[in-house]
Amino acid sequence: MSIGYRIFVVVEDAIFPISQNIFNELYSGKVGALPKFAGQTVQIAVAVYTLHQRKPETIIQIDCERIRILGDGSIDENYAHKGLHLAANRLWQKEADTKSSGNVVDATARLEERQWDQRRPKLSGPSVERILNALFK
Repeated sequence: MSIGYRIFVVVEDAIFPISQNIFNELYSGKVGALPKFAGQTVQIAVAVYTLHQRKPETIIQIDCERIRILGDGSIDENYAHKGLHLAANRLWQKEADTKSSGNVVDATARLEERQWDQRRPKLSGPSVERILNALFK
């Protein structure tokens, strides 16, 4: 079984397919990778699917992440690094229980969970439908 993936920029309910090269340039910090979305916070959706005769057959997962695009069309690296920090902390979250010291509660894990959810929102039904239509047309 072969696996494939497609990448989309999602703004509200509109989708814009981007190439894997543009995606790689964006995350490599190349200036001007996404000039159309300069100065915006957008969602990047990655659809992962099985392939049959080089065409999408079954969706495995559609994952989404919110990113900031700077005025020059490059990714906001500080925002991206904070996302990596949140992801790394999630690995240890299960092991570290919420600590309390008297009347003070360490709510860091709860706050980071909220930030994680805000950075990885669920796609709307119309957005998912448009992605599926783009894959299976």
